[in-house]
Amino acid sequence: MAWFGDADVRRLAGAQSYKRGLDYLTAVSPLDELPNGVTSTVEGTDTYEVRLLDDDGGLAGECTCPYGQGGALCKHCVAVALTLLAHDAPPKRRRKPRAKTDLRSYLMSVDRAELVDLLLELANEDAALYRRLSLRAATSGDLDVSELRRLVDGLRSRGFVDYRGSFGYAKKANDVLDAIDRVATDHPGTVGSLYRRAAQHLTKASEQADDSAGVIGDASSRAVEAHAAACRAAPPDPVELANWMIDFQLNGPGWPEVPIADFAEALGPDGLAAYWSRLVEFDGDDRRFTITHLREEYLKNITGDVDALIALYAEELPQAYQYVRIGETLRDARRPADAIAWLRRGLAEADRPDSRIPALLAELLTTTGRHAEALDCRWTIFAGRPDVGTHRSLLDAAERADALAETGERALAHLRERAARKGYHADPLVTILLSIGDIDGAWAAANAYDCGPGCYFLAAERRAATHPGDAIPAYARKVEETIDRKNKQAYAEAAELLRVVRKLHRQAGTDFAAYLAGVKDKHRQKRTFLAELARAGL
Repeated sequence: MAWFGDADVRRLAGAQSYKRGLDYLTAVSPLDELPNGVTSTVEGTDTYEVRLLDDDGGLAGECTCPYGQGGALCKHCVAVALTLLAHDAPPKRRRKPRAKTDLRSYLMSVDRAELVDLLLELANEDAALYRRLSLRAATSGDLDVSELRRLVDGLRSRGFVDYRGSFGYAKKANDVLDAIDRVATDHPGTVGSLYRRAAQHLTKASEQADDSAGVIGDASSRAVEAHAAACRAAPPDPVELANWMIDFQLNGPGWPEVPIADFAEALGPDGLAAYWSRLVEFDGDDRRFTITHLREEYLKNITGDVDALIALYAEELPQAYQYVRIGETLRDARRPADAIAWLRRGLAEADRPDSRIPALLAELLTTTGRHAEALDCRWTIFAGRPDVGTHRSLLDAAERADALAETGERALAHLRERAARKGYHADPLVTILLSIGDIDGAWAAANAYDCGPGCYFLAAERRAATHPGDAIPAYARKVEETIDRKNKQAYAEAAELLRVVRKLHRQAGTDFAAYLAGVKDKHRQKRTFLAELARAGL
């Protein structure tokens, strides 16, 4: 019944997933047929549900593992696919599974009453089918609100839901939301409360579930989004809606978001006033973070009151990040002078150093033409955290301030002073010299000061272009470090490094054969490593 071949599996899965799938062949449970494919479970770190489907003659896979959830043909899908192929010769040409056509023909021939009895019999044995049929019944013809509410209440949490169970629960939730969606256009006033009810059940369930895949959270966000749309189509009592929104966010776990902007139209002036009144009247520390966040969103999206937003951020001073937020808000409001004043306060008053404060200040000073002051800020940042990025920003500021030469010399003097402290403080000096193209200076610094092995090798790589003999010892150390990881991938990397060492020896006119013989003798018991050398032609 296979509609694909081994080449299809290799192409869609990729070499790594295909290879890993071979390790799971014994973990595949017996396969069950679907109208357009097969399904099975695979035992791994958890039990994963796999579906292989015929996608217009091509192969598509679904798996409940995190990688499969992203749409990839994972190792579990590979294992199921290879199990199917092992019991079925690959097709000479692509074809649809015969079961799909045969089943449809059979069902078309069954008497209607007999078909109804068959569906009821199957529904009594399959809870998911029973739920889907019940949802169809409740939303066809005259809307059965009480039945639909009963099915929504079936989403109530009943204990812990493990990782595997979260996918089944989310599927159940999305079936219910699909049903409500079908009648939302014609009955927006009715379904609003159903979406709300579903969101509450889903949020409660997410607190008692392993939802690390986020599928329950996605369903609850979907319910809130749909509730907002229903409220826009048929606005409920605005004050009642405002109170629900506040209570839902204060009494829940903090998710999903209930964006004030999505409900603003339905809330109207009265609802928005009631919403803000609740936020202002709040008194307590247990939900202070949530209240502050909701106030911020209201000020950003509803009033646009910059000064009120600044006052809100100022309540948390002298937290360093709040000075950054104030500066960004004033910058975006095209009030650079006010932003600069607040950021200068931040430099003097913040509870801890934060490079974002002088960086934003430098940006604003530059845009207002105060280049000498901007250079001072860039020096503060560079001196505190010297690296290639802060050095480049420093030189850019120095060029605008017409102080490039003296700033460059001052920066290198500062780096050499740091390098003399030992403890890998030479790393910034070496990497910055490399970034400005001073390879000889970087190599001299790497040897004169105590830089880290990674930094030293980086300098050796650049030195190799003009002085291959100098770089050989660094490459030899890198080879030994790589071999010491003692796995097949490391051995392959070591072999590639040795190919580079061979080239360096040839360029330097030194004896690579003797060096390689020493490496092989030292690691003669590592047969996998020696095999990798043979494959690399060494």
